[in-house]
Amino acid sequence: INKKVEEVELTDRNDIVGKCIDDTPFSKRRKLIELLNHVQKFKVAHKIPASDAGDDSEGFYMGFILTSGNIIITWEPGKEQKIADDIYRQSMLFQTFAELLPGIIYEIDLEGRVVYGNKMGLDLFGFSKEDLKKGLFISDVFPEIAANMFMNLQALKSPGEISSNEYFVKRHDGALIPIVTHSFAIFHEGKKIGYRGTITDVSKHKHIEAEIIKQKAFLENLIDSTPEAIVITDPLGKITMVNKEFTNLFGYTYEEAVNEDIDDLIVPERLRDEAFAITNLVSLHQKEVRQTVRKDKSGNELQVSLVATGIIINKETVANIGIYRNITTEKKNQVLQEVLYNISSAALKQMDIKELYPTIVKELSKIWDTNNFFIALYDKKTETLSLPFFSDEKDSFNEIPISKTITGYLIKTNQSVLLKEKDLRLLEESGEIDLVGTDCKVWMGVPLRVENNIIGVMCLQDYNNENKFSRDDLNVLDFIANQIAVAIQRRIMLDNLITARQKAEEAAQSKQLFMSTMSHEIRTPLNEVIGITNLLLQGNPREDQMDFIKTLRFSGNHLLTLVNDVLDYNKMESGKIVFEQTQFNFNDFLEEIMRSYSFRSKAKNLDFKINKEGDLPEEVIGDQIRLNQILSNLLSNALKFTNQGGITVTIREIERKEGKSQMEFSVRDTGIGIPKEKHSVIFESFTQASSDTTRRFGGTGLGLAICKKLVELQGGTIKVISEPGSGSTFIFTLLLEVSDKNMKPSEGEAAESYIGLEGKRILIAEDNKINFFVANKFLTGWGVIVSHAENGQLALEEIEKEDFDLVLMDLHMPIMDGIEATRIIRESTNPRIRNIPIVALTAAIMSESHDKIDKLNINDYVLKPFKPHDLFERIRKHVK
Repeated sequence: INKKVEEVELTDRNDIVGKCIDDTPFSKRRKLIELLNHVQKFKVAHKIPASDAGDDSEGFYMGFILTSGNIIITWEPGKEQKIADDIYRQSMLFQTFAELLPGIIYEIDLEGRVVYGNKMGLDLFGFSKEDLKKGLFISDVFPEIAANMFMNLQALKSPGEISSNEYFVKRHDGALIPIVTHSFAIFHEGKKIGYRGTITDVSKHKHIEAEIIKQKAFLENLIDSTPEAIVITDPLGKITMVNKEFTNLFGYTYEEAVNEDIDDLIVPERLRDEAFAITNLVSLHQKEVRQTVRKDKSGNELQVSLVATGIIINKETVANIGIYRNITTEKKNQVLQEVLYNISSAALKQMDIKELYPTIVKELSKIWDTNNFFIALYDKKTETLSLPFFSDEKDSFNEIPISKTITGYLIKTNQSVLLKEKDLRLLEESGEIDLVGTDCKVWMGVPLRVENNIIGVMCLQDYNNENKFSRDDLNVLDFIANQIAVAIQRRIMLDNLITARQKAEEAAQSKQLFMSTMSHEIRTPLNEVIGITNLLLQGNPREDQMDFIKTLRFSGNHLLTLVNDVLDYNKMESGKIVFEQTQFNFNDFLEEIMRSYSFRSKAKNLDFKINKEGDLPEEVIGDQIRLNQILSNLLSNALKFTNQGGITVTIREIERKEGKSQMEFSVRDTGIGIPKEKHSVIFESFTQASSDTTRRFGGTGLGLAICKKLVELQGGTIKVISEPGSGSTFIFTLLLEVSDKNMKPSEGEAAESYIGLEGKRILIAEDNKINFFVANKFLTGWGVIVSHAENGQLALEEIEKEDFDLVLMDLHMPIMDGIEATRIIRESTNPRIRNIPIVALTAAIMSESHDKIDKLNINDYVLKPFKPHDLFERIRKHVK
């Protein structure tokens, strides 16, 4: 842009040059954009009024295109200056631009004098600037065409009118060259004052045009010589050219094909939609490659490979080209392989045997007409035939007898047969068969064999054409039948296996449902008993009562452990067992074991000891519940099978490395002992050393199996050392993490040590009255202000009404459970509600419900039955 543009547009060239026109103020000049589009599209100079109204009040835009493809735009102002100054200024502007441009620019007055010619034009035709000053007329430059050219210029009558003409002129060296001119008249205040235009030497274009004609002839010859059938159409599908191979394949001569619609000519009626879709894809500049069916001049269908694509020029499809190759023979072989593969694959899929037969028919229909087709299965034991599939245009049979039928004849002879009408009559006359139903023209049947045993028959027939099937068809059908027979046999075997598996899965689901129900029904009252026991411990009982209550609590926990044995066994079978990693005091844990089993040992007059060898860690991290479960099972067995002597638990540290302790636990008794040959068997499910043991001592036989599973799933080992009459020693190892953090005071300490929660508002969402009673007692004893909601819906209502410092949320409640209530809380738009701390209350280990609560942002959890210290610490950790 020049300075004048900067002045008129009130802009700086640095803000304009180099940018897309859509990103500049010019984008708002509707007429300017219109001119650009016109020149770009028609490749000729053009002039239009700058005003949207179409008058000359704002002057004119003039545009012309250079041989380089660049477009030059000038603006001719309106009636705002004197004619002479305006003409001079525009002339100077025009000349300045013209000298910079790589095209030939000229200006001629009304008398035919060349007012201006740029250097490129003067040089091409052998003139100079001095010649212009002396006076140079159009007849001097182009004597051969001067009259014709000037006449064409004089014909320009109105602003914006463009004259485009082609001439042959002599160059300065005498060579005759073709040129193209684009000219327009110069007007000022409605008066024509001269002419301007461009001259383009099109010698190269003419050479290119000749080369194109040459290449076209070469391409046509190449297309005609190719062994593939080729057709070229316009974008709408009208044929413009076909090659010789097209005539050979489809039967149409060049004259018969040209100007016909390609789809009307060779596309079967049923495939018109497919052909239309291919044309659409090609119009979208996509290449389409596919195998399909086309028809020849006689109506015969051909299997062809088709490549369809567009011939694209300047991003527009100007023609479509289709290349066809006859693949009828190879397609037949391919279809045969495909049929065999699909039938074999279908037999292996998880479907009922009844669903296999329609698949067989569907696949065979790719080769033959299967409107009259049946499969009969043969039961050799009962000498009967069943019809899993039967399709017939004339007759309908529910069963086919073996005796005196064509099917029975085929089974009897164990031969594939192709029988025409006369063959069938001969068999009937010989007494081999009795014809029943509608007479057919041809009957083709093959036996279904597996390891030379006939399992059935497959048959095709036709009522109209006795030549419908050939010997080749019989051989192919026989080959396919061998594969189908194997597929059917395999499918029957798979169906039997699937039925057996379904029954097993149904039994497992019933068992799972039972276990889930038992888990809730048994754990709930046990949790309540243990919870009340914990409340008693919080009431500062007397010292003699403390031992009884602690024993009661431990026994309750032990009973819960035994119940969990049965439930956990089910989890271990399904791979759902999980392990918690929590810190606990190892000495306190052993003391509780000692307290519980001392009492039970005294009842049988047995000694009970716990030996701690070496320096054992005080605080450890692991699954205390599972460790207690293992020891409780082993100690319960020891008590059960020991009538005199005693039981000794020994714990020693094998190795401590990188903060982890490899510990060995042994439980030795002086009981009845176990025979050596039974050492491995006793760790199996529902197994004891002998059936007599079960009768004498009772038990489920699950304890040791659960112990072994729990130990091994934690990376440990377990073994037994025993002989009959010498007692037994069970030894297992576990890896526990050593903690250097001291545990908080135990829950047995006085309630006044629980400080820090006074005045806090906590909502307990719990449907079980006993669980609420226990939690409420703990919390009110710690100075907490407690609110209660019996389900998730009521909990949401309470949270909407009041501010709480924390919510204790039971995960399993009626109407709305805690999981759904927590999700709604976390999705609330109110930050007060969304950010409230939530501690889950659950009877299950949290990681077992991880798939349900993942991403809910539950802050923590407390296991039922509640342990006061655990509950207190979780609340204090998260309370606002």
